[in-house]
Amino acid sequence: MAEPAPRPGLTSKWACLAESARNALPGAADRRRQVAEYRSAWEAHNAAGVQRSGPRWVALGDSAAQGVGASAYDRGYVGQLLERLRAVDPGWQVVNLSVSGARTADVVDGQLPHLAELAPVALVTCAVGGNDLLRSRTSTHERELRRLLAALPAGAVVATLPQGLRSRRARALNHLIGTEGPRRGLVVAEVWARTGPPWQGKYGSDHFHPNDAGHADWADAFADALGLTTAAAPPAHR
Repeated sequence: MAEPAPRPGLTSKWACLAESARNALPGAADRRRQVAEYRSAWEAHNAAGVQRSGPRWVALGDSAAQGVGASAYDRGYVGQLLERLRAVDPGWQVVNLSVSGARTADVVDGQLPHLAELAPVALVTCAVGGNDLLRSRTSTHERELRRLLAALPAGAVVATLPQGLRSRRARALNHLIGTEGPRRGLVVAEVWARTGPPWQGKYGSDHFHPNDAGHADWADAFADALGLTTAAAPPAHR
C-alpha cells in the first residue's frame, strides 16, 4: 500500500512546522530509510504469511506498527508481540497492513476493507492516531476515531494513544476509546499506561519513534490486553 496522500483538515501552518522540525532532527534520514525498507520487508513477509496455515493476526496502523525506530522491521511491537503469540502457539502468522504516515481515516478507508479477503482472521489489532494528533483538527480526529471504533470487528484490540504528544487531547480521546470501545465489543490495549516517563533509552535515532525497548512497551500493552504474561503495568491514566 502506498503512503497516504495529504488530506484537508490539517492544522494549517503548525502541522507543516512540526513536520519540518521532525525532518530537521538528527536521525530524520535514517527514519526515511527505515520507512522504505520496512515497508518492503513487511510486503514480503505478508506475501509469505498468507500462504501459511495457522491462526492469522491482521495488524492495522501507522509507522509504529511498521516498526519504524526499531533496529529491524520485526523488532517493532508487531514483531515482538508475534514472538509472544508464537510462544503460546507456534502457528501464529501476522499480516501487517499498516502504513507509515497513516491517520485514523486511512485505517478505516484503506486498511480495514482488506480484512474480508484475508478471512479467516483470528485476531485484529489497531494502533493509530499519533499522526492525527500532529496533523488533524481535534473535531476531525474525534469523528474519525468514532468511525474506526464502529468499523473494527468485535473482539479486535484497539490501542489508546501513547504519552508524549498533546497530552490533554490524547487523554480525552483515550477516554472515548476506553468507554466506547468495550461497548462495541472491542478490547482496549493500554498503550498510554505503558509509555510514560522516564523516556531515556526508549527512542530511536529520530528522537520521535520508539526504539526496540520503546516498542517492547507497546508490545506489553497488547500482551496485557490479550492475557499474555508481562511485567506489571503502572495504572492506566486517561
